[in-house]
Amino acid sequence: MKTLVFSNHKGGVAKTTCAFNASVALAKLGFRVLGIDVDQQGNFSDSCGVDLEELEKTQRNALRMMLDDKSEFSDFTRPVRNRFDVIPCSLDDDAETLVSGLSVSRELRLKRKLVAARPNYDFCIIDTPPSLGIVTVNALAVSDLTIVPIQPSRYALLGLKQLLKKIAQVRDDLAPEMLVMALLTRFVERQTFDKAVHTEVVNRFGESLVFNVAIPKAVAIEEAAATKESVIETESESVGSFAFRKFAKEILEVIGYEEKQTQGTSRITR
Repeated sequence: MKTLVFSNHKGGVAKTTCAFNASVALAKLGFRVLGIDVDQQGNFSDSCGVDLEELEKTQRNALRMMLDDKSEFSDFTRPVRNRFDVIPCSLDDDAETLVSGLSVSRELRLKRKLVAARPNYDFCIIDTPPSLGIVTVNALAVSDLTIVPIQPSRYALLGLKQLLKKIAQVRDDLAPEMLVMALLTRFVERQTFDKAVHTEVVNRFGESLVFNVAIPKAVAIEEAAATKESVIETESESVGSFAFRKFAKEILEVIGYEEKQTQGTSRITR
């Protein structure tokens, strides 16, 4: 199982949209996907169709899973699509406070919990909160590939140095094999400004560490999100759907996986 973490402490960069659509795209390619929402806003969970009000009552969420030494990860999973399960999250301030207050290996709670998930899934995709706190550190600690979504804007690169510094610290201490790449989102190719931001991102990360595909600014993507579906499901021939399918295949190339379809499921070889 390879773990992909979508992280940017700047909000409004289509982080959750990209995490959700990538999950659906990989599942449709035949891979078994476990999505984990560790953001109390619960947008990833909501996209998957999880009832957030009910989840707040039961507290069967990803943060509680990190605190629960007796339960298995599977006690918190919910099937949401064919080959796509989710461990959801919703408002639970007490849980995050408790994780922060742990005195022993608090940065590794999620990593240790997911050891048992490895035989059951090909990919784990984690949507993180717009912060650099202990919950995000837990996600980064288990990451094989951290994807930083960046939306072209006047303030697109502000704070990026702080984010990359935190990622580098976690990689040095907890995840030495982690790869970090940038993904341009809500991109308008004909806009000179967007092209300028793309150039700056390439200069900052290096050309090989910026995804070739840029997720476009597209009405179809926003409309799909409003109906709690992936654009791949609602507008399969749209430019947005094409971009996310291409993104999923580029992920496979980056991490060195090849897909082999076998009776509707997948096998992965390196």
